[in-house]
Amino acid sequence: MNYYKNRLLVLSIIAAALVSGTALAQTPLVDPQIPHGERAVYDSKIGDNKFTVENTVAVKTEGGRELYEMTSLSNRQDKTIVLDRKTMALISVHTLRKYPDATLDSILKVVSEKQTFKDGEIKIADFNILMYIMRGYPFGRLASLKIGYYGEGNEKGYTMTLSYKGLEKVTIKDKTYACHKLDFGMSSFIGTFLPKLNLWYSAEPPHYLVKYEGPEGPPGTPKRVLELVKYEVKSATGKVEGGR
Repeated sequence: MNYYKNRLLVLSIIAAALVSGTALAQTPLVDPQIPHGERAVYDSKIGDNKFTVENTVAVKTEGGRELYEMTSLSNRQDKTIVLDRKTMALISVHTLRKYPDATLDSILKVVSEKQTFKDGEIKIADFNILMYIMRGYPFGRLASLKIGYYGEGNEKGYTMTLSYKGLEKVTIKDKTYACHKLDFGMSSFIGTFLPKLNLWYSAEPPHYLVKYEGPEGPPGTPKRVLELVKYEVKSATGKVEGGR
């Protein structure tokens, strides 16, 4: 009698764990511990067009929730991205696109979000935030990550895969950086005909972006190369720390 009671108890615990695991599936992204006052300057090239990009990060608290406010400025576009610090989930993105004949302003806010994805999967609302949120990739602990867009089907939507390629040294001008490398591509057959997207992040936290090479936006857009020129952290007193 005790045998059957114990067996039933074990089965109940396993069932509860399985249900709980499904219901509580979380984004695999983690907090990269970005310091307040971080500033990174990049050389960017799209085709024959060369320009400078300046990225800064502010750590804020709103409604008891810790946030990263990331600002990117260039002569092509300005962007302000707000992410949940703990999960790197997108809260909002404000983009100002600067064209020769027009300036376009757009704001995207995540009003609500259902976590329909499973472990090892995420969904994003804007492809252009990929390089920012992937600072929270669990480097060395996750081999690959399936990525889909909101609005796609739960199964058919995961046509993109991000793969961890290990540590790699990247030399830019006279500086060499130890980096984690991520490879991004389409999972479908058409992906074999599209250019790869590669991302290199500093091996040590806060895993700042060192180099980006791939499409400017979603697959099919012009190729872009982004390389780090300067990295520093400004303290509350204005003192520069950790310059690279």
